[in-house]
Amino acid sequence: MFAVTSGVLLTGGLLLAGTGPAAAASANQAAANALNGALESDMAGHMTDEHVANAREVVEVAKERDLGQEAATIAIATVIVETHLDNLPGGDRDSVGLFQQRDHYGSHEDRLDPSWAADAFFDEMEFVYPDDSWADEPIGDVAQGVQRSAYPDRYQYQAEDAETIVDRLW
Repeated sequence: MFAVTSGVLLTGGLLLAGTGPAAAASANQAAANALNGALESDMAGHMTDEHVANAREVVEVAKERDLGQEAATIAIATVIVETHLDNLPGGDRDSVGLFQQRDHYGSHEDRLDPSWAADAFFDEMEFVYPDDSWADEPIGDVAQGVQRSAYPDRYQYQAEDAETIVDRLW
């Protein structure tokens, strides 16, 4: 979600200097270009300004919740596996959005809002791993604990690239 005020774009709490959405898209494209040269797995060479914008929303929610870069990395690894950073309007059965969240998470519209979806992911992470116990577990295990995927081994494989993305956007 974007709001423009006095020539500065606010996206998920992040201020980007410029004149509006064009400036944000330019900044996101610059980040995508840099990341395309740094990533080594599924997203290598496939980052776009839209992917960066979606990742930024997830990272900003982790910041707002004071969860730190590790939590953001867990979420980004999850999103890479689930949708390759695309905010999908549909998926397997009733799954939608970046995290491919099912109906029980919320309305279709809510699950398509990257910030809302990230908040819901972190809520579930903190429920499954209370008292920050997620911080003591491997990234892939935490992602699987939250997502309950039929393919549990896919998340850890994306952890390094997720960390690279989070480091760039943090």
